[in-house]
Amino acid sequence: MHGLVVPGPSWAVGDCLPEGFEAYVRLPNPFWKIVPAQTETAILHRADSGDISREDAWAKPVPCSAVAEENGLRMTHESRWGQIRGPHDGHLAASPDQAWSWAPHECDLDPVRAERLFALLASETGPSDRCLCGQWEGGSSGWDTDVLLVTPHWNYFVWRTRFRDVAEWLQQPYSYERHLHVPHVVWPADRRWFLATLYSGCSNYLAGSRPLIDTVLASGLEAYEVRLADEAC
Repeated sequence: MHGLVVPGPSWAVGDCLPEGFEAYVRLPNPFWKIVPAQTETAILHRADSGDISREDAWAKPVPCSAVAEENGLRMTHESRWGQIRGPHDGHLAASPDQAWSWAPHECDLDPVRAERLFALLASETGPSDRCLCGQWEGGSSGWDTDVLLVTPHWNYFVWRTRFRDVAEWLQQPYSYERHLHVPHVVWPADRRWFLATLYSGCSNYLAGSRPLIDTVLASGLEAYEVRLADEAC
């Protein structure tokens, strides 16, 4: 696993993605808006045991670009959610009339986007259907593996699995167990792409061929092209 991820300045895109791909894209995690249960793309969000600010509720994802536009701003490849959120009370919107109710989640690829993204990645994944997955050692739940991916700023426990199993896991409804086992890196055996979920951030990053990245950019997923030297968000 040595040399997989390029060295670079602290907290750059190149800290979590390998060099050598034709293009790279940032997929920022969405904001969430409380809606009726029957709303399209609504997901039941369960409150964490230590979260006294809210109860279980149905919510739909809201693109960062929509929140920025509501506040007279423009979302870019380097915008952080705290810069575009508008009136707020911590991670909560200040008013129920706003486009969002909750801020984006850290270390997550939500089920709605996972379904759409992995459908695109399926066409770029070889017939062996094998992937390497990794979890940051500081946030890992203790995988039974002796393989460690060592990078300049992150070390990951690595295991082998099937692409379809990763896709199915990330598309299931929110739960404590799902969150506990979100893979922080996914890399197919044929090395056609590389997906990274930031443990201490609110974005996912994808490396791939120019046609794959162009497909993602044109898919309707909120995505912004980036370079390895760009700051990670």
